[in-house]
Amino acid sequence: MNPTTEKSKRNIYNIIPIPYEHHSTIFDIDYKKLKKLGFTTILFDYDFTLAPWKQQIDDKTLSLFNKLYEMGFKIAVVSNGPEKRIKNVKEKTKGRVKVYWKMRKPFSKKLKKVLTDLNSKPQETILIGDLFFTDIFVGNRTGLYTILVNPYTFEIDSTYKKISAFISKVLYFIFFYTLGWLFRVMDLAVPNEFVKSVFDIDYNKLKNKNYELLIFDFDNTLTTWRSEKLPEDVLNLFEKLSKDFKILIASNGKDHRFNSIREILNKYNINVMGYSLKPFPFRIKKKIQELNIKPTHAVLIGDQLFTDIIAGNKSGFYTIKVEPLSSKERIITKILRFFEKISIKTMREKPKF
Repeated sequence: MNPTTEKSKRNIYNIIPIPYEHHSTIFDIDYKKLKKLGFTTILFDYDFTLAPWKQQIDDKTLSLFNKLYEMGFKIAVVSNGPEKRIKNVKEKTKGRVKVYWKMRKPFSKKLKKVLTDLNSKPQETILIGDLFFTDIFVGNRTGLYTILVNPYTFEIDSTYKKISAFISKVLYFIFFYTLGWLFRVMDLAVPNEFVKSVFDIDYNKLKNKNYELLIFDFDNTLTTWRSEKLPEDVLNLFEKLSKDFKILIASNGKDHRFNSIREILNKYNINVMGYSLKPFPFRIKKKIQELNIKPTHAVLIGDQLFTDIIAGNKSGFYTIKVEPLSSKERIITKILRFFEKISIKTMREKPKF
């Protein structure tokens, strides 16, 4: 697993505080998925992330800590506040959760010392916080996987605290829908893996990670553009893969194009769906619900960043980008290829096995 690379540590995301993920609360994060991707350490901000400002953590948060500890994560709290404000975490967890105070975020010097103390690698560490201009900024600069949560507002009875939390949330959305919007769209187009072709994917690893469904694009992923047949080597691959996975072909092409191959694919129990409307995820998500597959157990494989990969990422799938089989394609696709090249030069890498 190598969530970040030297390229991603040097790119523009070091100064643009865009998180890898954004959730309402710490309880909405898919920690099982993060564990599957190889992360070992979770760092939590304190105020408005784990508890309201100047208040102690509650039993629900303690229960989450116990769950994460049992999953094998190293857990720590990294706060800009004083020791007295967060020492309750150490006391309530009997020292299993380490606490670090006066961190001076968004500066990274003390955060790097925390990683050394925990014996944790940046590329295997997650930072979760509610402030994009401190927590997310320093996490990105340090090469961590960053997750933004909305400010903690449960059971807050102070008007001042409610206003503080609201202002923090508003500032992020102003940033997100102005300068940050472009970078967020580019981030959605980042796959977990780049490979040359569907034959270069490590399907055994996917099987061992409990993935159940493989979703393939059609044109320039499995066969050349406008072809209505599948090559023999692809059919042989499907015959092998169908023993371990469910398989879905999801294309934006017209549905009648696939009439000739449906009969062949039926013997492998492979579904074919035209008019997938990628990059919009709703048709594919509806289909996997019919197949009774969880999004975190699905892999989407395609040749286009701005259709296939965005659709997969928005659906919560593991995404793999392959090189197009042919240079023959629509004019609009050729235009998108130009923007793909620009995007690839600036993108940060996502977690992979």
